[in-house]
Amino acid sequence: MVQIEFFKENIEPTLPIIRLTKSRNKTTGTATFIFVRPNVFNLMKTSSISLEQMALVWGKNKIITTDLTILFHKGKPFLLKSIFIFKNAQEWFQFLNFMHYYSKETGLSFSESID
Repeated sequence: MVQIEFFKENIEPTLPIIRLTKSRNKTTGTATFIFVRPNVFNLMKTSSISLEQMALVWGKNKIITTDLTILFHKGKPFLLKSIFIFKNAQEWFQFLNFMHYYSKETGLSFSESID
C-alpha cells in the first residue's frame, strides 16, 4: 500500500501538486507538496487533534516531515504545504522510490519545468 498520511493509518485521498528541486551537484534536493482543500482539514474540524507531520508510506518504508504550513482563505484553511529536504543521494533515491509507486497507484504524472 502506497499512501500519504497526516495521522497514523489515516490515508489522505487528495492528490497533491508536487514541486521538486535538486542542487547543481545532484546530491541534495527538496520536494514541496501542496494540497488544495485536503481531506485532513475535515478531520481536524470534527476532532481536537493537531496537525504535526506528514508521512509518505509504502510497504515498510516511511519518510516523515514536520515542515507543514496551512494557508487560510476567508478565515478557513485552504492550502496545506509540506516540504521534505533531502540531504544526500540516498534520501533522494528513497523519495523517488516512493514517487514511483505512488504515481503508479494514483496516476499522478511528471512534467518538467521549462525554466
